[in-house]
Amino acid sequence: MIISVDLITSNIWTVILIITPILYFIYYRKFRIFIYDQPKKVTKGKISRGKCPPSYPNGWFWLIDSCNLTPGGVRFINHCGRDVVVFRGHNGKPYVLEAYCAHMGGNLGVGGRVRDINCIECPFHGWVYDGETGTCVFSDGENRIPRRVDTFEYADLERCTPCSSSNSKSMEYLQKVAENQEIKLKTYECRELNGSIFAWYHADEILRHKPLYELIDIQDEITRNTMEVRGESINYVNCHVQEIPENGSDVRHFDFLHESILDSISFVKFKWTPSAERATNPNLRQIMAHSNPSAHAYKMHLFDKFLTEDNVRYINVICLDCSIRFFNKYEIFLFNTTGFQIGPSIVYLFLWSPYFKLTLFHTLTPLEKFHQRVVHRIITSTWMPYWLSAAMLMGEVKQLYADMKIWNKKIFTEKLNYNTKNYADKCLHSYRNWYAQFYEGCYEREAKSLSW
Repeated sequence: MIISVDLITSNIWTVILIITPILYFIYYRKFRIFIYDQPKKVTKGKISRGKCPPSYPNGWFWLIDSCNLTPGGVRFINHCGRDVVVFRGHNGKPYVLEAYCAHMGGNLGVGGRVRDINCIECPFHGWVYDGETGTCVFSDGENRIPRRVDTFEYADLERCTPCSSSNSKSMEYLQKVAENQEIKLKTYECRELNGSIFAWYHADEILRHKPLYELIDIQDEITRNTMEVRGESINYVNCHVQEIPENGSDVRHFDFLHESILDSISFVKFKWTPSAERATNPNLRQIMAHSNPSAHAYKMHLFDKFLTEDNVRYINVICLDCSIRFFNKYEIFLFNTTGFQIGPSIVYLFLWSPYFKLTLFHTLTPLEKFHQRVVHRIITSTWMPYWLSAAMLMGEVKQLYADMKIWNKKIFTEKLNYNTKNYADKCLHSYRNWYAQFYEGCYEREAKSLSW
């Protein structure tokens, strides 16, 4: 039997035409939005961390990615020492309230449902709360009438002793403390930007609806540079919340933890040249100036766009040059990073390179005392191959794991010894003084409301 060459060629091309789209589909699904979720989760453990500041500072904190909260969606969130419900109204707007119904303590975030545009209904007895005000209402869609109730509380809940006014024939343990009054749940300021939903938490009730600063919206910058989100890493760390963002201002640690590109190759290493300053420094632009005209122009553009009189007090700025060194002799400049840490938990890193532009968006969420969730979202030029952006994200994860080995086993260090003639220690000293502003009132709140 003789098979013609044309037939074989035709069959080969048929197989190629069938397999290629399948392979590309698998590749696209895997790398278009690449997610690394730390496979080995850690718990807060039993390591003593020393005497520490409060565990939950004041500021904006990540709640949930926008794509995971569709209209009518409801989620229970437990972190930052608070239990809240976040839901998206049928108007598309997210709302954040304290999680427990004022009637009998039902959890609105577990089984609750969105009603009448922007209200949430308790799954236990159907009490309804307005997402804007937190007021318990009777609602028929357009009209909302505040529910008025009497309020009772135990005279002595722990010992369950009767009220002092009770007689021996009719023991009363609940006493009326208010009557015919409207009731409200706490509401929290929230913002939706950069693909996520954030809540503003502050220990001072007066400032619960008065954020001291706003988050940076980088969407215009993404559009301007023709970039897109390519994925994110999700990691879990055991340490005090401050240890992680402090890392950016610890300019000396790069030489010890972040030289390695691949553990198996010792002759090719990273070389880092970092600096860190408060955004309030009047000489910031001179200190952060870059020798490359294009990198300098991009950095000054970022300063002009994102640093304002209203937010500079709450921003710490980092600058980081990265080169690749071969055999400790030859160097190739790779990129310069301009970073803005705004508040206690959000970091934006803008990378400029002769070869590409890249942005990393970091969020830090305290799940509980000494247990942190760290997310790095990568945003790259649209032309970049999907596999390459995934490889860059994993490179970031490798550097993060080097830090985690330290964070997971260290103490906070209450008493610090600095050589203030040394720039690296000056940065650390300045950073700890800057970060301390986010703890105002937190000790009192945690002592009052939390037990470990």
